[in-house]
Amino acid sequence: MLVPDHPSSRASGPSLRRRDIQGLRAVAVLAVLLFHLGVPGLGGGYVGVDVFFVVSGFLITGNLLREHARHGRVSLARFWARRVARLAPPAVLVVVATIAACAVWMPPLLRPSTARDAVLATFGVANIDFARVGTHYLSSSEPSVFQHFWSLGVEEQFYLLWPVALVLTLAIAGRRLLGVVLGVATTASFALCLWLVTVSQPWAFFSLPSRAWELGVGALLAVAAGRLADLPRVAASVLGWLGLGAIAVAVVAFDESTVFPGAAALLPVLGTAAVIAAGTGTGVRRDAMGRGAVGSGAVDRLLSWRPLTRIGDVSYPLYLWHWPLLIIPALALERDLRPMELAAVAIASCALAALTHVTLERRLTPRLARRRPLTMAVAGLAAAAVVVGLASAALTNPVLATDAVVKAPTVDDVRAGPDATSVVPSNLAPSLADVGGSIPPIYGDGCHADYQVVEAIGCSFGDPAGPTTALLGDSHAAHWFSPLRERAERRGEELVVHTKLTCPVVDITLAHPHAARDYTECRRWRDDVVATLNESPVDTVVVSHAVGGYRLLTRTPDDFEREWTAAIERLVDALPDSTRVVVLGDTPRWPERPALCLSIHLDDAGACSAPIESLVDDGAQAADRAGAGRAGATWVPTIDWMCTETCSPVIWNALGYRDTNHLTDDFARVLGPRLDEALDAAR
Repeated sequence: MLVPDHPSSRASGPSLRRRDIQGLRAVAVLAVLLFHLGVPGLGGGYVGVDVFFVVSGFLITGNLLREHARHGRVSLARFWARRVARLAPPAVLVVVATIAACAVWMPPLLRPSTARDAVLATFGVANIDFARVGTHYLSSSEPSVFQHFWSLGVEEQFYLLWPVALVLTLAIAGRRLLGVVLGVATTASFALCLWLVTVSQPWAFFSLPSRAWELGVGALLAVAAGRLADLPRVAASVLGWLGLGAIAVAVVAFDESTVFPGAAALLPVLGTAAVIAAGTGTGVRRDAMGRGAVGSGAVDRLLSWRPLTRIGDVSYPLYLWHWPLLIIPALALERDLRPMELAAVAIASCALAALTHVTLERRLTPRLARRRPLTMAVAGLAAAAVVVGLASAALTNPVLATDAVVKAPTVDDVRAGPDATSVVPSNLAPSLADVGGSIPPIYGDGCHADYQVVEAIGCSFGDPAGPTTALLGDSHAAHWFSPLRERAERRGEELVVHTKLTCPVVDITLAHPHAARDYTECRRWRDDVVATLNESPVDTVVVSHAVGGYRLLTRTPDDFEREWTAAIERLVDALPDSTRVVVLGDTPRWPERPALCLSIHLDDAGACSAPIESLVDDGAQAADRAGAGRAGATWVPTIDWMCTETCSPVIWNALGYRDTNHLTDDFARVLGPRLDEALDAAR
C-alpha cells in the first residue's frame, strides 16, 4: 500500500492534511492485517488494497494538478524523485530485513526463488511475475514472502505512467477534457477487468491494466474536487455513511470464494470514493482538494479520531512488515501459527511500523525529498544494487543433500514394495534443486492440452502398427506417461495421449480453475476425446485423475462421490465394447511440498513422512473404485506402490513428489514394473 508524502515534507504544511483520509487509510490497513491474521468474520479484508488504490489515485492526481496550476507545468523528474524518497527507504529496509531472516529461517529449497522475488519487488515488477506464476500450472503453491509487494508494483507502475499521460493530456486537450479522457481510460480498464476475471483471474488481480480503473476513480475525484467542495452538508453526511458502509459490507461479506476483482470490486471502490467525496464537501473551509479543518460530519469525525489517524500514519510500514512476519515463522515452524503467535505477529508488526515511521518516514524522507532528481536516481540504483547483491549472497546455492549414496532399486526391489530412505542422499533423483523440472515430456511438446484447448490432440508414441493404448485424464494421468511410453516402446506397441490440465475425462461440470465461469473448454475437449476413441477404437484405455481435487470445483461438492461414481460408469459405457479400460487410482496428496520439508531435514527424511490415511481422500478413492467396478473396468490402487501404512517422500534413491500431489517423472519411471504388472493382470 502506498501513502502520500508525510505532512512534514509538504510545502503546504500539516494544517492542510486530510485527517479523514488518514483514518480511511487506517481502516484499509487494519482490514488487510486482520484478514491475513485469520480473524473470523473479516473474510473480505483484502479489499483494503482497493481502498488504498482509490486513495492513491486521488492524492497523487491532486498533487499533480496543483503543481500544474501553480507553475503551469509538472516536473516529472521531481515527481518521480519524491516518490522514490517516500517509498524506497521503508521498502528497502523491509526487503533487506526479510532477506536476512530468510537466510536463517526459511526452508533452503525456497531461498533461490525468494532471492528472485526480492529483486523483482525492489524494481516494482513483482506483480507481473505473480500474475504469470498464478496461471502457471507447474508453479509451487507456497506464498512468497514478498507477495504483498504486488500492490506496490501496481502503484509504482501507475506512478510511472499516469503523470506522463496527465501532462500530455493537459498539453493537448487542456484541463476541460482531462476528466473525459480519464473517464474513458477508467471505463476501459474496468471493462478489461470484467473480461479478464473470466479468462485469467490472476492477471485480473495482479496487473495494472485491470486495476488501473480503481486508481482512475480516485483520479476522477481529484479532477472533480472543486465541484465536490460545494456538496451540501447533509448530502455529504449521507454519502459518507453509505461509503463507509459499503467498505464494511465488502470486508464482512466477501471471502476467498468471491469473484474478484470483477464487478464485486465496485463495492469497496465506490464506497471509498464516496467517503473521500463526502470529506471533500462537508461544508467547512477547505482547499480545492477538501483539505483543511476537520468537518463536522459524523463520518469525518469518526475517521479523524486520533487513534485511527495514528494508525493511518504508519499504514505503509505496517503493510510492509506484517506479511513477512506472518510467513517466515510459519515456514520455520512447519505449521500454521497459533492464536498467541498471531497476536505476537500483530504486536511486532505495529512496533516495527512505528519505529520505521519515526526513523525513516519522519526524519529521512523529508531530507531525501529535497534532493535533486539525479541524486535520488543514483541513490535508488545503489539501494537496488545492495538488494541484488545481498539476495544473491544470502539466498542462492543452499545445501540440499547429504553425502550419503543410496543404491538405485532393481525391478525386483520395486515389485517387492516401497522401501523408505532415512536421509536425503547425494544421488537423489531428481535432486531437490531440480524437482520442479522432473515433469513428463508431454508438458513441453504440446501434447498435454492447456486450459484453452477444446479439441483432442492425440499425440502418438511407439509403433502405430502394434496394439494401441490410450492414456486419458488430467495431470494425474500425465504423470504416468513416461512408464507407459517405455512399455509401448519395449513391446512394439503404440501409446496415444489424451490429457488436459485440471480436466477429468468424465462428464461432470466444473468451475474454471483460473476464471469466474464454468470450465467449458474441459467439457468440449472431453466430448471430442470420447468421439475420437469411438471413431478410432484402441485396445486399452488407461484412465487416471486427481479425483479428490475436483470436489470443490463441482457445483455440488456434498454430492461429489455419487456424481463421480456415475460419471466413471458413463465414461466406460461411452467407449467401444472392444476397449479394455483400466482406471489407475489416485496418488497421495500432501499438505505441503515434501521437498520443502526434506530441505530442512536432510539427515532425517522420516520427519517428512505421514500416515497414509492423512494423505488420501477415502471418499473420492471409493467413488473412483466403485464407478470402475460397476462398469466392468479394472481399478488399480496405485497408492500401494508408494506407501505402506506410512508414505515417505524418498523411496530408495527416488524423490517421489514434485509438488503436493504429482509424482516426479523419475519416480514414475521407477514404478514402471508395477504398472506393467497391473496392466498385464487387467481383464
